Amino acid sequence: MLLSLTLENWMSFRDPVTFSMVASRERQHGQRVPRVAGYGMGVLPVAALYGGNASGKSNFVEAFRFAQKMVTGVTQPDTPIPVQPFRLGPSQEEKPSRFCFVILVDKDWSPTIPVPMAPMSGSN
Repeated sequence: MLLSLTLENWMSFRDPVTFSMVASRERQHGQRVPRVAGYGMGVLPVAALYGGNASGKSNFVEAFRFAQKMVTGVTQPDTPIPVQPFRLGPSQEEKPSRFCFVILVDKDWSPTIPVPMAPMSGSN
């Protein structure tokens, strides 16, 4: 189960941005939030992505598509992973893009491993 995804230097996201499915400590609707045994936390059953025009919603969804392709084996070991770094600043072109996943598998936290990726050649 995905608990959070943090992106950095990806398309329109220069600075780190985090999408989290971990519930806040709000108690008003606590009976509707599934609890993770042993962690004292709730995980949201649904999420919504909203914002103004050109605020990055589509790029965030594209990050999930990219991650899906990466996880399902479209990439090969020991080969560069083509990514699109932050588009609005040439200084970011040579910096790595980062995707950081926190997942829960069999009620155990996964290690949080940042995945550095090389920029695509010729991307601006």
